Amino acid sequence: MMKRRGLLLGAAFIGALLLFASPTQAGKKELEAIAKLQAEVLILQRQLRDLQESFDRGTGQWLTLLGQIGENLTALQRTLTALQEAFGDTQTRMTNQFTRLDARVTALETHLRTTSERLVQLNDQIAALSQSLAHAQQRGPAALDPTDPIQLFSAAYGEYLKGNYELAMDQFRQYIERFPALETTDNAQYWIGECLYSLGRYEEAIAEFETLLRTYPRSDKALAARLKKALALLELNRRDEAIAELRAIAREPVSSGEVLTARQRLQQLGVPLEEPNPPRRPRRR
Repeated sequence: MMKRRGLLLGAAFIGALLLFASPTQAGKKELEAIAKLQAEVLILQRQLRDLQESFDRGTGQWLTLLGQIGENLTALQRTLTALQEAFGDTQTRMTNQFTRLDARVTALETHLRTTSERLVQLNDQIAALSQSLAHAQQRGPAALDPTDPIQLFSAAYGEYLKGNYELAMDQFRQYIERFPALETTDNAQYWIGECLYSLGRYEEAIAEFETLLRTYPRSDKALAARLKKALALLELNRRDEAIAELRAIAREPVSSGEVLTARQRLQQLGVPLEEPNPPRRPRRR
């Protein structure tokens, strides 16, 4: 601004000289120099004006650009904040899912370990029973000692395998009466039901299986008894009761042959695993 003001004052001064100077006071060359200087001043004035206008336009463009950059930065900040919140929610959900999965894996490992220990025990019992059965078969029926639980159970199971279901039932009942608190007493109760099922006496078989479930609810034969009960109900054409029992077995959270058999039987019957919801009744207007 000060340069511009100086140029204006110079131009005014030169103009005054032109007004008051006469041809006698200044030479021709001096007048030409003054006129040339005045023209240069005018050119400088135009250049200064153009420069000022260009600067104003550039300043406006820069201000506009800076405003746009500021708006973009604000939008990016909002987007970044939203992404951080979404990432935090996702991380929380994944942590909860991993925690639940770890708990399930731990429970499964515990169940598998317990099952493995139980299988070892059962294998030992089977080996002992097989050995006792072999000895009993070598000595013949007269060698049976009814006070020996291993001999009595082995003899009863041997008769079942040979198809002598009546004799097998009598010996299993003797076993229950003589040894009501042994670990294999619930198995004897189960095999009584199996004998009756094999004889086609399904009502009596159902009653024996229900006795097992009522007396020994935690028996390792409970699931097998429920399955045989369902099959006996099917033999008696009590379809609805049988399907309800098969569905309950199929929903058990364990991996076993009984669960697989129940699902296969439901499929053979053309029945879905889950009971369908009843249709809604239309509202009366």
